[in-house]
Amino acid sequence: MANRAPHSTIRHVAVVGAGIAGLMSALALARKGIAVTVLERDAQPPANVAPADSMDWLRKGVPQSLHPHFLMGRLRLLLEARYPQLVEALLEGGVGENELADYVHPRFRDRYRQRAGDGRLRSLNSRRTTFEMIVRQHVESLPDVTVRDDAKAVRLLVDGKQRRPVRVIGVAVETPAGGEELAADAVIDASGRFSKFYGQLEDLGVQMHIDQRDSGLLYLTRHYRLNDGCDYPQGAGLPGNIFHDFTLGALPSDNGTFTVTFQVFRDDKAIAKALRDRDHFQAMCMRVEAVRPWVDPANATPTSGIYGFGHMDSFWRRTVIDDEPQVLGLYYVGDSCVRSNPKFGRGCTWSSVAAHLLADLLAGDLTAEERIKRYESGLEAEFRRDWQTMRQIDRATEAAFEVASGRRRATVAERLSMRFSALVNEATASEPEFFRELWTGYHGLQGMSEWMRKPQSWPRLARAWINARRYQQQGVLKRGRPGRHELAGAPS
Repeated sequence: MANRAPHSTIRHVAVVGAGIAGLMSALALARKGIAVTVLERDAQPPANVAPADSMDWLRKGVPQSLHPHFLMGRLRLLLEARYPQLVEALLEGGVGENELADYVHPRFRDRYRQRAGDGRLRSLNSRRTTFEMIVRQHVESLPDVTVRDDAKAVRLLVDGKQRRPVRVIGVAVETPAGGEELAADAVIDASGRFSKFYGQLEDLGVQMHIDQRDSGLLYLTRHYRLNDGCDYPQGAGLPGNIFHDFTLGALPSDNGTFTVTFQVFRDDKAIAKALRDRDHFQAMCMRVEAVRPWVDPANATPTSGIYGFGHMDSFWRRTVIDDEPQVLGLYYVGDSCVRSNPKFGRGCTWSSVAAHLLADLLAGDLTAEERIKRYESGLEAEFRRDWQTMRQIDRATEAAFEVASGRRRATVAERLSMRFSALVNEATASEPEFFRELWTGYHGLQGMSEWMRKPQSWPRLARAWINARRYQQQGVLKRGRPGRHELAGAPS
């Protein structure tokens, strides 16, 4: 397993956080023969909780663990290539799968021609707690990996002899037994969006460039389980049903479970408040034609209340400014470094790709300055273009929500953008070949906007536009929805 470069100075790495980013960092480092200590502030999974019942494991430090996680093709390919035993464990643990054909409406199957590359467009579908439990069990079985629970990283240890750039040499930890200092050749901050070290670094004079924008969106999620003998309903294009003032999506998960999530404008406070009521949430799901088969009591049973999650932001952190590293020995992985709106399903994939990029650099014969510069430039090359595309989509979605809620009038450009977005959504359901191109971008196997540069996309988009009204009149594509007053709980 160990294939570390013989002259690498990195022998031991402290990883802060045992979420997806932290576990993937440990997995990648162990593959390189580097010893790892993972520090996790939460308690370990209960020994008597099986993956099928993973929601019984309360991840207090990871509120988004209660929301759906779709693990896209690029992540699956990475795991299959490097950790086939882990993939086997995930499937044995009940993690679900979906392929491109699962999203092809029966009415349009004659337009779908399977291609050799379609196998790459397979997702792993899992509640985060299930995925995390199985990955963690695999990571803990590896030599030279130690996962310490109830261990809260409270402060970075720095080399007092070096003023600029600041050099990190370990981390201070609080445990039930008391405080201690853990020395490390490098520290990975995989503690997510609530990373705590920024204030300390700022006091030490470390400058960082942070690019952040909130999307103005709120998620409201409920968990369901299929009834005995029932199966997931047939899909048709994108999993989300997109309207100008809300999106509603049903996502298959593991062990016969699934989630249903409303994405609403955070300033639609009456709607957001009303949807937190379980009965109203269920009633509104039943009013969306495409989602009704999922939540019909004959098909599935709710297993949770309504979980809310806000602060859906795009975020990018750089510690190299004007080609000058500001801090050495500290690396951000996952949401503490780069994140996008979770609706794009990139968090787990980006965390995993970044973790393996970093592990390669830590195992190499490089200086600390070279490592951080190559790492951050690598993140830029891998993710920046799609990150900007996602931010643009979030801006357009927020604008559409503002207009639909009556807060302002749309500009000409916004009206055109809203019509175009609706057409693209329609085409993913009625044009399987068009959907393939779009879905390949969602799976991280090409740029998200790459489909726009392919000539064959536009005739298919035009055919979807020409036939859209006819399909709706025939009832082929289910687009029925409740009105805004209904969503807000007003009598119909």
